[in-house]
Amino acid sequence: YQYDRLKYSNSIRLLVLQPGRPGSDIHCSLEPTTLSECHDDIYQCYTALSYVCGDAKQRRVVFIDGLPLIVTVTLAAALDDLRDAQRTLRLWADAICIDQSCIPERNHQVSLMRDIYSLAPKTVIHLGKSNE
Repeated sequence: YQYDRLKYSNSIRLLVLQPGRPGSDIHCSLEPTTLSECHDDIYQCYTALSYVCGDAKQRRVVFIDGLPLIVTVTLAAALDDLRDAQRTLRLWADAICIDQSCIPERNHQVSLMRDIYSLAPKTVIHLGKSNE
């Protein structure tokens, strides 16, 4: 997957998680917006996702605009658990919403994370499956 550059200093990407059945392929799109728009516009609401990093060697493919992106199995599991069978869900998840291959962007987006989490009306903390 090839990321488009973010235009403004307060730009972020939101993940639009498409509906799906548990265990099926995960399909999403990325929507650029700004923190200002998220603050001022009820329609720009999103849920911030925090998840256990897990083993970086265990990977799974998700599809962004039909193109493959490799993520950790723990992030894929969180997306699989959160998605609805009928409705889209707008999320912010660092490993997908930040272009991890672009060091300047990654550093800048990390500096915005406090605001990203603060502006999210909800934050979901996904701890993974129980061992019990």
